[in-house]
Amino acid sequence: MSVSFEDALKAKQLREFFYEKGRIYIAVDTTVGDVNVPDFLQGDPTLRLVLNTRMPQPIYIRDGFVESNFSFSGVKHHCVIPMNRIWAAYVPEQAFTSGLVWEDCMPETVKMVLAAVEDIGENDKVKPEVQLVSATDKGEENHAKRSARKKAGHLRVVK
Repeated sequence: MSVSFEDALKAKQLREFFYEKGRIYIAVDTTVGDVNVPDFLQGDPTLRLVLNTRMPQPIYIRDGFVESNFSFSGVKHHCVIPMNRIWAAYVPEQAFTSGLVWEDCMPETVKMVLAAVEDIGENDKVKPEVQLVSATDKGEENHAKRSARKKAGHLRVVK
């Protein structure tokens, strides 16, 4: 299995976010068969899995996938989630107000829902507070912008 540069970069971002926060949710698209989760969870474009540094089992965030023995209703299941199926990571207590979103991995159904919410916000003169961030941003100007966004606590979309 070859690992793409984008997957390796995403894994690095996910590891950093996970170790910084200690407890996060990852949003996984299980509509494609290459995601190894229990059968009853297959087909969900918005499956949320909890990753916690205090979990008794090890959680491996490799360059191409996340792997662990997760527990579902008390039953352990060996899960392997390819990086390209993870489309968001966020802190549970803060919902989507602070986290990462990889728009290129986001399922089309989720994109359609977000577009509809955006349309509603435009009609009501309310702007959603989602800011796009490129994973390959470089330079001091971009660093300053990212720092300002971190202080504001907004959702970051990583391309």
